[in-house]
Amino acid sequence: MTIFLELISAAFYVMLFQNLIFNGGYGISEAVRMSAKPRQLVPMAIFITYFSTLVSVACVLLDRIPVINALNEIMHAIIFIAVVGVLYCVTVAAVLIYGKASPRTVRRIGVAAFNTLVFAVPLINYRSAFTVFEAIGSGVGAGVAFIIAVVLINSGLKRLDMNKSIPKCFKGTPAMFIYVALLSLAFIGISGNSVFI
Repeated sequence: MTIFLELISAAFYVMLFQNLIFNGGYGISEAVRMSAKPRQLVPMAIFITYFSTLVSVACVLLDRIPVINALNEIMHAIIFIAVVGVLYCVTVAAVLIYGKASPRTVRRIGVAAFNTLVFAVPLINYRSAFTVFEAIGSGVGAGVAFIIAVVLINSGLKRLDMNKSIPKCFKGTPAMFIYVALLSLAFIGISGNSVFI
């Protein structure tokens, strides 16, 4: 039961209180792009969850090796990037060999694998000294956080398009940036972090 609670608490922590997209800006460009085409949300969220979870677990397990554990944070980041690259190559090879995937699916896999959100999760796990089950929870939470971000941005864009009182110079991208900034401030307020350093 303790393992399950670790997994769930880490998932909720990353999903709500430490939403990496709104609090850290990781993966925000892909979330904004995806909000314009929400039909692609489910496959992209599945790929992001897959990569963030497996990379997190692999990095936590690698960090148990004393030689790797003794390395500094920059070397850990290089190892995390290498793990993402290896997992990407294995995934693409498996999908092409066994799944006969289309080029579009392979592109989606690449966008999901090399998303800043995927790179941020193992680094946060490393800094927080997460266990394997907490790493699984944070990977799943990052995928759900991506879904939350896309849904919130999409609903905001629809509301902004319907609002006729927005000045012409703020229509479109400027209004969207202001909306995302306000969402980010709300999530930072929920997390209890300070905006000031």
